[in-house]
Amino acid sequence: MPPQSHAQSPYLYSFTHVPGKGMGIVANYYIRRGTRIISDAPLFKIPNYTSDPAAVTTHVTKELKGKSKDEQRMFLSLFNAYPKDYMPFYGITKTNALPLGPDSEHAGLFLTVARLNHSCSPNASHAWNSNTGTETIHAIRDILRGEEVTICYIGSDKSCRDREGRRKELAAVFKFECHCTVCDLAPEQSLASDKRRAEIEKLDEIVGQGDLLMLHAATALNNCRTMLHLMDEERIYDKRVSGIYYDAFQICIANGDVARASAFARRTVEERMLCEGPDAVGLEDQKALIDNPQNHKLAGLSNVWKTGLEDIREYDDQEEFNVWLWKRADS
Repeated sequence: MPPQSHAQSPYLYSFTHVPGKGMGIVANYYIRRGTRIISDAPLFKIPNYTSDPAAVTTHVTKELKGKSKDEQRMFLSLFNAYPKDYMPFYGITKTNALPLGPDSEHAGLFLTVARLNHSCSPNASHAWNSNTGTETIHAIRDILRGEEVTICYIGSDKSCRDREGRRKELAAVFKFECHCTVCDLAPEQSLASDKRRAEIEKLDEIVGQGDLLMLHAATALNNCRTMLHLMDEERIYDKRVSGIYYDAFQICIANGDVARASAFARRTVEERMLCEGPDAVGLEDQKALIDNPQNHKLAGLSNVWKTGLEDIREYDDQEEFNVWLWKRADS
């Protein structure tokens, strides 16, 4: 069993055999959304971990010599998707190592996080936190006692593929056929899910076009709202949610709507905290935009939607607030 020191709160979960998946992690208690379940320091770090099997094997061999016998055994017990293709040390590392951030040239091997199984509709999110030097796992939905804690193995650019595409990706990289709740939907439901995910991907590409936030600001904002609605239907609550709110922030501040930009900045921060914790890298800079949206580089490009912080509306009813917040999307 992985050492409890790798866990943020070892009593939240247990390591157990999951039928059809091997070892997994199951919640011992009800876990609220936003809870940090695991904070895992890497057993070792490695550069370019998929590029040169011989170099990786040499590196891992050297690293493991300095580890305890228990840690060595735990490493060797991890799943190896490539037993016939490579030496064991490389196969285990290639299967389980995670990049230390989206653009990092280095990866880490995490003994506890490696036990988390995949779902195309996960209830937890993983993120590298360079402030703490750990891979963090946060609940992105409320997790029931006895429920398996899952993360998504494939990147957000691929997780919105249709079922066949996701299964091909997972089979190619991790050598298993996915039977998560989304992949095992009945044909009609699966088709509807595929269409929603394709629409999310398409709208994300459209919003990412730089000129749209100025030339067709209302359309861009409406696309953000539609994506959030579709993601809610798909039960996708990962870091992409905060990214969409940040897109909405940029659309508003670029067009002079300081009031709504501040509100979207607040939602960006709230969602990032839920997925990455209050110590997330760069969070303080985004917090500053709540009180001072005008400090963003896009501020002042246009004043067509001009408002000030004093124009922020306060409503007791959340639905009424949402109507105000997204009003520009209907213009």
